[in-house]
Amino acid sequence: ARCVDLSACPLERLNLLSMPNIRVTVRVRPLSDREIARDSHPCIKVQEGTQINVVDPDDKMGGLDYLRLDKHRDKAYAFDCALDTDISQQQVYECTTKDAIRGVVKGTNACCFAYGATGSGKTYTMTGTTNAPGVIPLTVEGLFQEIEASGQNITTTMQYVEIYNEVVKDLLDPAPKMTNLDVRENPRQGTFVAGAATLQVRSRAAVEDLLAQGNMYRTTSATLCNEVSSRSHAVLQLQLETHQEDGAKAIGKLALIDLAGSERATKTENRGERLNEGANINRSLLALANCI
Repeated sequence: ARCVDLSACPLERLNLLSMPNIRVTVRVRPLSDREIARDSHPCIKVQEGTQINVVDPDDKMGGLDYLRLDKHRDKAYAFDCALDTDISQQQVYECTTKDAIRGVVKGTNACCFAYGATGSGKTYTMTGTTNAPGVIPLTVEGLFQEIEASGQNITTTMQYVEIYNEVVKDLLDPAPKMTNLDVRENPRQGTFVAGAATLQVRSRAAVEDLLAQGNMYRTTSATLCNEVSSRSHAVLQLQLETHQEDGAKAIGKLALIDLAGSERATKTENRGERLNEGANINRSLLALANCI
């Protein structure tokens, strides 16, 4: 718990403090080409933009289970925001990170990560394509627009690392010496990756160029569930340092994370190295769930 003297806070700061600490958004992806070829059909429906209804397909026995005709196992789950298959990348950004940008510029910390099973569309949602940029490029663009609108002297730096088989590797400096970095913490910097390259950036284009460079070294591989499966967690951390007139500094951090997907060996049919990767991915995702 943290005690805050609200009487000493300006109105804008009070508004930031009143925002919810955690927002959970779920996005439903359309059927893949492989699923369409198997004559699969959707079993998830979005209701009123906040609820997901999961329909029991009732085909576990290869057809209708006549002993269960009067029963069903349909489920309903509520979220802060539920997005259907026809939602654009811009709408995803507006439902997720847009509201956090102003707080980061004011000196607070924020984090956004894509979590889900392998092949669920996490990398597409976070990174996107040239014609449909994802949450990361849209957030970076909004961040620099907010910095420009603030009129303050703000220095922005970035780190980009991946966590592969529980080992942290610098994607901006892929030299062998940068493949087993330590995560440390101190009162001034907070949590940081020691030894990772920290580069100053001044625009969305600069960040995208560095991300494209780093993604060339990110570990991916084909599995039965995903032809381009991310085998590592990719972490982009932007740090904003505001230089105030009295010499003080306000530091805000924004972490944008594309997690590797959880997977079942019986579904992916992975063997050898791929199987070991999957075990490490699931272990780290379990640790994340325990933290939450």
